[in-house]
Amino acid sequence: MPMHNGSAAQNSELDHSSSVGILAQEQIAVLVSVLGARFSRGAMTYYRTAWDISTVEWRLLLTLNRIESLNVSALSDAADVDKAAASRSLVLLQERKLVSVEQTRSRGRAAIAKLTAEGRKLTAKLAQVSREREARLFKDFTAAEKERLNDLLLRLSHALDSDDWKY
Repeated sequence: MPMHNGSAAQNSELDHSSSVGILAQEQIAVLVSVLGARFSRGAMTYYRTAWDISTVEWRLLLTLNRIESLNVSALSDAADVDKAAASRSLVLLQERKLVSVEQTRSRGRAAIAKLTAEGRKLTAKLAQVSREREARLFKDFTAAEKERLNDLLLRLSHALDSDDWKY
Protein backbone atom coordinates (compact mmCIF):
# COMPACT_ATOMS: atom_id res chain seq x y z
CA MET A 1 0.00 0.00 0.00
CA PRO A 2 1.58 3.33 -1.03
CA MET A 3 2.36 5.92 1.60
CA HIS A 4 0.85 9.37 1.15
CA ASN A 5 2.23 12.50 2.74
CA GLY A 6 -0.19 15.28 3.52
CA SER A 7 -3.84 15.29 4.38
CA ALA A 8 -6.76 14.29 2.23
CA ALA A 9 -7.66 17.98 2.00
CA GLN A 10 -4.22 18.79 0.59
CA ASN A 11 -4.43 15.94 -1.90
CA SER A 12 -7.87 17.04 -3.07
CA GLU A 13 -6.55 20.58 -3.60
CA LEU A 14 -4.13 19.38 -6.30
CA ASP A 15 -5.28 20.33 -9.76
CA HIS A 16 -5.75 16.92 -11.38
CA SER A 17 -6.81 18.58 -14.64
CA SER A 18 -3.40 20.25 -14.93
CA SER A 19 -1.18 19.56 -17.93
CA VAL A 20 1.61 18.45 -15.59
CA GLY A 21 1.78 15.63 -13.08
CA ILE A 22 1.42 15.79 -9.33
CA LEU A 23 5.17 16.06 -8.63
CA ALA A 24 5.51 18.94 -11.08
CA GLN A 25 2.73 20.75 -9.22
CA GLU A 26 4.57 20.29 -5.93
CA GLN A 27 8.26 20.61 -6.84
CA ILE A 28 9.67 23.43 -8.94
CA ALA A 29 12.68 21.39 -10.13
CA VAL A 30 10.34 18.72 -11.50
CA LEU A 31 8.15 21.36 -13.15
CA VAL A 32 11.16 23.01 -14.82
CA SER A 33 12.40 19.60 -15.99
CA VAL A 34 8.98 18.65 -17.39
CA LEU A 35 8.62 22.00 -19.15
CA GLY A 36 12.13 21.69 -20.58
CA ALA A 37 11.34 18.26 -21.98
CA ARG A 38 8.11 19.55 -23.51
CA PHE A 39 9.89 22.57 -25.03
CA SER A 40 12.54 20.23 -26.44
CA ARG A 41 10.09 17.76 -27.95
CA GLY A 42 8.00 20.51 -29.50
CA ALA A 43 10.99 22.35 -30.94
CA MET A 44 12.62 19.14 -32.16
CA THR A 45 9.47 18.05 -33.96
CA TYR A 46 8.79 21.48 -35.46
CA TYR A 47 12.31 22.26 -36.70
CA ARG A 48 12.89 18.76 -38.06
CA THR A 49 9.52 18.69 -39.86
CA ALA A 50 9.40 22.27 -41.13
CA TRP A 51 13.09 22.98 -41.75
CA ASP A 52 14.88 19.60 -41.75
CA ILE A 53 17.26 20.66 -39.00
CA SER A 54 17.85 19.43 -35.47
CA THR A 55 17.54 21.65 -32.44
CA VAL A 56 21.34 21.48 -32.02
CA GLU A 57 21.75 22.75 -35.60
CA TRP A 58 19.12 25.45 -34.93
CA ARG A 59 20.98 26.60 -31.82
CA LEU A 60 24.32 26.67 -33.64
CA LEU A 61 22.88 28.68 -36.53
CA LEU A 62 21.18 31.23 -34.29
CA THR A 63 24.32 31.59 -32.16
CA LEU A 64 26.47 32.18 -35.24
CA ASN A 65 23.91 34.74 -36.37
CA ARG A 66 24.56 36.68 -33.15
CA ILE A 67 28.35 36.24 -33.14
CA GLU A 68 29.95 36.43 -36.56
CA SER A 69 32.46 33.63 -36.11
CA LEU A 70 33.57 31.37 -33.29
CA ASN A 71 35.88 28.47 -32.80
CA VAL A 72 33.98 25.22 -32.43
CA SER A 73 34.60 24.92 -28.70
CA ALA A 74 33.44 28.49 -27.98
CA LEU A 75 30.45 27.98 -30.29
CA SER A 76 29.32 24.86 -28.44
CA ASP A 77 29.64 26.75 -25.15
CA ALA A 78 27.77 29.81 -26.47
CA ALA A 79 24.98 27.62 -27.89
CA ASP A 80 25.02 25.50 -24.70
CA VAL A 81 25.37 22.21 -26.59
CA ASP A 82 27.71 19.26 -26.18
CA LYS A 83 30.99 19.71 -28.08
CA ALA A 84 30.69 16.36 -29.85
CA ALA A 85 27.10 17.12 -30.91
CA ALA A 86 28.21 20.56 -32.11
CA SER A 87 31.00 19.02 -34.21
CA ARG A 88 28.65 16.45 -35.77
CA SER A 89 26.04 19.12 -36.50
CA LEU A 90 28.60 21.46 -38.04
CA VAL A 91 29.58 18.70 -40.49
CA LEU A 92 25.93 18.41 -41.56
CA LEU A 93 25.54 22.20 -41.79
CA GLN A 94 28.69 22.37 -43.90
CA GLU A 95 27.33 19.71 -46.26
CA ARG A 96 24.20 21.85 -46.68
CA LYS A 97 26.45 24.87 -47.32
CA LEU A 98 24.93 26.77 -44.38
CA VAL A 99 28.22 27.18 -42.51
CA SER A 100 31.88 27.18 -43.35
CA VAL A 101 34.43 25.72 -40.96
CA GLU A 102 38.04 26.70 -41.49
CA GLN A 103 41.05 25.22 -39.72
CA THR A 104 43.35 27.86 -38.27
CA ARG A 105 47.09 27.66 -38.34
CA SER A 106 47.67 30.20 -35.60
CA ARG A 107 45.52 28.43 -32.99
CA GLY A 108 46.65 24.83 -33.30
CA ARG A 109 43.80 22.53 -34.29
CA ALA A 110 41.10 25.13 -33.67
CA ALA A 111 38.42 25.46 -36.32
CA ILE A 112 36.44 28.65 -36.90
CA ALA A 113 32.77 28.38 -37.89
CA LYS A 114 30.91 31.08 -39.83
CA LEU A 115 27.55 31.34 -41.54
CA THR A 116 27.59 31.32 -45.32
CA ALA A 117 25.36 33.68 -47.30
CA GLU A 118 22.81 30.88 -47.63
CA GLY A 119 23.14 30.18 -43.91
CA ARG A 120 22.44 33.83 -43.09
CA LYS A 121 19.27 33.74 -45.24
CA LEU A 122 17.99 30.58 -43.56
CA THR A 123 18.92 31.85 -40.11
CA ALA A 124 16.97 35.07 -40.67
CA LYS A 125 13.88 32.96 -41.42
CA LEU A 126 14.54 30.70 -38.43
CA ALA A 127 14.93 33.69 -36.12
CA GLN A 128 11.62 35.10 -37.36
CA VAL A 129 9.66 31.87 -36.87
CA SER A 130 11.31 31.41 -33.47
CA ARG A 131 10.07 34.85 -32.41
CA GLU A 132 6.59 33.99 -33.74
CA ARG A 133 6.53 30.67 -31.85
CA GLU A 134 7.62 32.41 -28.65
CA ALA A 135 4.99 35.13 -29.12
CA ARG A 136 2.29 32.44 -29.40
CA LEU A 137 3.62 30.73 -26.29
CA PHE A 138 3.52 33.97 -24.27
CA LYS A 139 0.33 35.40 -25.75
CA ASP A 140 -1.39 35.34 -22.34
CA PHE A 141 1.56 36.98 -20.52
CA THR A 142 2.16 40.69 -20.08
CA ALA A 143 5.57 42.01 -21.11
CA ALA A 144 6.36 42.52 -17.41
CA GLU A 145 5.39 38.92 -16.58
CA LYS A 146 7.55 37.57 -19.38
CA GLU A 147 10.49 39.72 -18.27
CA ARG A 148 10.03 38.64 -14.64
CA LEU A 149 9.89 34.96 -15.65
CA ASN A 150 13.07 35.38 -17.69
CA ASP A 151 14.82 37.05 -14.74
CA LEU A 152 13.73 34.28 -12.36
CA LEU A 153 14.81 31.51 -14.74
CA LEU A 154 18.22 33.17 -15.22
CA ARG A 155 18.61 33.34 -11.42
CA LEU A 156 17.67 29.67 -11.23
CA SER A 157 20.26 28.88 -13.89
CA HIS A 158 22.93 30.75 -11.91
CA ALA A 159 21.90 28.88 -8.74
CA LEU A 160 22.57 25.59 -10.55
CA ASP A 161 26.15 26.77 -11.11
CA SER A 162 26.73 27.17 -7.36
CA ASP A 163 28.56 24.67 -5.21
CA ASP A 164 25.35 24.14 -3.21
CA TRP A 165 23.73 22.27 -6.09
CA LYS A 166 26.69 20.00 -6.86
CA TYR A 167 26.12 17.75 -3.84
